Amino acid sequence: MSLKGKTALVTGGTGALGSVVVERFLREGMNVAASTQKTETETIRKEGTPLLIRADVADEFEVRNLFDKVLRRYKTLDIVVNTVGGFLPTRPITEVSVADWEKMMSMNLKTAFLCTREALRRMKGRSYGRIVNISAMVGLQPSPGKAPYAISKAGVSLLTDITAREIKGSGITVNAIAPSIIATAANKSSMPDEDFNKWVTPESIAETICYLCSESGGSINGTTIRAYGGL
Repeated sequence: MSLKGKTALVTGGTGALGSVVVERFLREGMNVAASTQKTETETIRKEGTPLLIRADVADEFEVRNLFDKVLRRYKTLDIVVNTVGGFLPTRPITEVSVADWEKMMSMNLKTAFLCTREALRRMKGRSYGRIVNISAMVGLQPSPGKAPYAISKAGVSLLTDITAREIKGSGITVNAIAPSIIATAANKSSMPDEDFNKWVTPESIAETICYLCSESGGSINGTTIRAYGGL
């Protein structure tokens, strides 16, 4: 399952999930670039740290620029993991504003679309490539009060499925992971009375991503893996 020497881009690579994926990739001996919206960035990768690139991956121009920077630094791009996303508090559809709706479609679906499209353009003609998107349990099993979030995440799974059908047989795969509640510090703080042991950990998601990116995972394409933990 060795990924040593592969080059990966993790969008949202300084976030709660993205940072764990970055760390896991680095332990595999990979070249890792991470997009971030933080002001502090690194232009030269130091040993054991990712190349940090400031980019808004909901902006088409900035996405192209992000991929250009990765390729200028590493000359190739093997893996793209899209962890950028957001969530809204539960509210009925009658109280969902247009701004709420557009925010979820942009943060969750548009970012996955732009980065998937750009990755495929850069991987075209190669015999190996891996793209992994992050969907959500509620996108596959809808529940009341979560319409914008659930629909945007369902769109990520559908985008993944359609894209995989378009590129089948190419050696490039596109898959998604649909977690339940991820056991991050922010989620634990906002839901202190919940049983955290039932949640899925960022580390287990990162492990699944590594498998999907491996040669052994090459037979899996167009699938949304349900990572529900104990929920």
